[in-house]
Amino acid sequence: MQLDYKTLGVKIGLEIHQQIDSHKLFCSCPSSVRDDEPDVIVTRKLRASAGETGQIDVAAEYEMKKDRHFVYQAYNDSTCSVELDEEPIHNLNEDALMVVLQAAKVMGANAVDSIQVMRKTVVDGSNTAGFQRTALVALNGHIETSSGKISIPTICIEEESAKIVDSSSGFVVYNLSRLGIAFIEIATGPEIKSPEEVKDVAEHIGMVLRSTGRVKRGLGTIRQDLNISIEGGARVEIKGAQELKLLQKLAEVEVIRQKNLVEVASELKKRKAEVSEKIVDITALLKDSSSEIIKEAIGAGSTIIATRLKGFSGLIRKELVPDTRLGKEFSAYARIAAGVGGAIHSDELPKHGITEREVAEIKEKLGCREEDAFIFVAAEREKAESAIQAIIGRAAQAIVGVPGEVRKANPDGTTSFLRPMPGSARMYPETDINAITPDTSGIELPELITDKAEKYEKLGLSKVLARQMSKSEEAELFDALVQRFKTIEPSFMAETMLTTAKEIRTRYKLDVEIAVEDLESVFGSMVSGRISRDAVFEVFVEKARGKSLKDALEKYRLLSDDELEGEVKSVIAANKALPLPVLIGKAMEKLRGRAEGKKIVELVRMLGGR
Repeated sequence: MQLDYKTLGVKIGLEIHQQIDSHKLFCSCPSSVRDDEPDVIVTRKLRASAGETGQIDVAAEYEMKKDRHFVYQAYNDSTCSVELDEEPIHNLNEDALMVVLQAAKVMGANAVDSIQVMRKTVVDGSNTAGFQRTALVALNGHIETSSGKISIPTICIEEESAKIVDSSSGFVVYNLSRLGIAFIEIATGPEIKSPEEVKDVAEHIGMVLRSTGRVKRGLGTIRQDLNISIEGGARVEIKGAQELKLLQKLAEVEVIRQKNLVEVASELKKRKAEVSEKIVDITALLKDSSSEIIKEAIGAGSTIIATRLKGFSGLIRKELVPDTRLGKEFSAYARIAAGVGGAIHSDELPKHGITEREVAEIKEKLGCREEDAFIFVAAEREKAESAIQAIIGRAAQAIVGVPGEVRKANPDGTTSFLRPMPGSARMYPETDINAITPDTSGIELPELITDKAEKYEKLGLSKVLARQMSKSEEAELFDALVQRFKTIEPSFMAETMLTTAKEIRTRYKLDVEIAVEDLESVFGSMVSGRISRDAVFEVFVEKARGKSLKDALEKYRLLSDDELEGEVKSVIAANKALPLPVLIGKAMEKLRGRAEGKKIVELVRMLGGR
């Protein structure tokens, strides 16, 4: 679908959460995420408390109503009582803070005068304390991308949440090895105007963070959240996108979803649609139904609770995005609020064994007219009532338009409802740590990866190779080797460092670890004239086959002129009947890497007399 994003008034903001390569934020435990058998198991329940405003945050209260218990897995050597919330936090990790201040300086942000750690109420179990600690570090930065100037209003340092292991409607299992890892949160302003720009901005921020050399790399170390709205809609936060390539798709799909929700709201307003708090028990009405779903529910002791949705007929089946209709969003609210399996609505009936006669009876019971719809939930009474109330709330939002909410990023680019949008009531100061006055006087700007790539191109590396090396963890070593071995082409050294191990694995199905000392020895042997450039790859092949580097270098030691002549004569004597091209091939095969190819060919022709 081709969309005019400007006409739609699309506004997108991006939040980048990147783990910092240091020990944890409020203790000295290592920041290694584990999945092996835990040493300690702890079970807890959490409740929401009032924030600084004296009110309980709506999102926290929503989570608390799920009435789940939480199981925490801990380790003797990589988690401590800080993670278990049985000991006050230690001083904030100054090493991690310096990384955040350095990134802030690159983006032109101003460090705050005083860093005050705050508690952000979170009672989904991902933090044992019932809150996440966060601190504002810098304000009013910006970046320049191909999309233009993008503001960076805030840069924060936060503690990572626990890793979810398993869940059901009644419990969630978390692993505490991830809890407390320090990460930087960078929030952009809403200047991003299209899904295409999202990827560009995220790549630029990621490049800045990697340029510090102090952030973790790999899947799970970075998460990206999107805040999206369109004209007539509302801000929706999409959480948890781990892959950069998914960001554009998420934005595209969300814009379409909001556009369709605005259109649904427009139609509902034309119909003067309404929702009512009135709910009706229709269990008796369906007690003799032949529907297997209904029979199974009633047999299990469920109550069937229904409500009328005035003016909603035909719109609950409205497709918002592929495979997602308005009815599915209603069901998601019911599922998350009450732990029920879902809901059934009149737009999809007769179906599931529910007959036209039964549909007509339900409509009559609820007082439905032609443009009205109904929806019902089957569960134990308390859950059914809670679920239907959640649906009523979501249906009321459908009349207004796009609900402001938090949604989860799915791997296919779609999203699903998580919880209502949190408010300011969830924040209050951390009482176990003093405020920090940041010192930025000694902070140096890192060399940006983009600048480094340009420098490598000037050294003779191709654009692709320069980009690869600039992003590589080998960049610092490469810089040192270029300075040390000035007679070797930098592009050859870069190729050797980045591609040799991969090529050996591809060609010979062998793994080889190339240490710093190996590179120094090999390049040093080239400079001294002990081995040729052609021998470098073969030396590492020999190492992959189990030989010591010393023996591999000796095997491919350059031959003297006399030694080379003797070897060529030996090849000719053993293969007198072969034609010249084959004879040259035999010599090249035997002497590869031990003499220049051109020299070998000339000797074979001269000594072979052909």
